[in-house]
Amino acid sequence: RTMKYVTFAAPFLAILLLLGVYLLIRTNDRPVQKFEPKPETEVVFDAEEYLRQLKMSHKPFSQGGVHRLLLKRTRQKQGVYLESLEPAMDSVGLEIVNAFHEVMGFEYVPVITSGNDYPYHVRNSKHYENKALDFRLKGLLLEERKSVIEIAQKRLAGRARVLWEKGEAEHLHVELID
Repeated sequence: RTMKYVTFAAPFLAILLLLGVYLLIRTNDRPVQKFEPKPETEVVFDAEEYLRQLKMSHKPFSQGGVHRLLLKRTRQKQGVYLESLEPAMDSVGLEIVNAFHEVMGFEYVPVITSGNDYPYHVRNSKHYENKALDFRLKGLLLEERKSVIEIAQKRLAGRARVLWEKGEAEHLHVELID
């Protein structure tokens, strides 16, 4: 008699297991939050003040100074982690900022959308080694995007790889070359 119930229990347990795995996968399927910049937190950059500061400082930038400059010249999407960036990435990031300025004007403030903060990059991503950054391209015209990418690729040739990652989460990806 008990054998009769055992034969029904195995398929029932298998179905329960499959249902549990399905629910586990569904609960981990979270969409990436969309970032909408708040107008009251918009950074206003004074080019004249920046140049005045550079002229007053006769010392070269320290490592921390270059990092602070990158943070000051960009906005960061909420949750972006940049504190452990490789020092060379700060300089690379500033080259990208300069490419944006060349195309969009000096008042344009690029947005960094990812450093080492997003758990869904590919397994061997340079993001996890603090050697990659992503910049937002959304809102730029197609010709502006192309120009920014081309300028950045020319400036960083041999030092960093600049990729235009297209698709739903289109962005400019830049990573150090080992």
